[in-house]
Amino acid sequence: MTTSYLPTYFRTAAEGSDELLTVAEACAELRVSKWTLYQYIHSRQLASIKLRSRRLIPRSALRALVEKLTIEATA
Repeated sequence: MTTSYLPTYFRTAAEGSDELLTVAEACAELRVSKWTLYQYIHSRQLASIKLRSRRLIPRSALRALVEKLTIEATA
């Protein structure tokens, strides 16, 4: 008898992992243009993941960027 680990894997991956946003969703959340978002990615200020042709941004990376920019603005 074989045990399938797929349902458990997907459930724990969805519950425990960081939510991944598309470029459009990240732009809407930050209220910046696509060009600005890609500038942050290329300057390595915003972490992203590339899956085939898709670029995805972890929600925690957005929070980290906002926190960093807030600290820079108040310094």
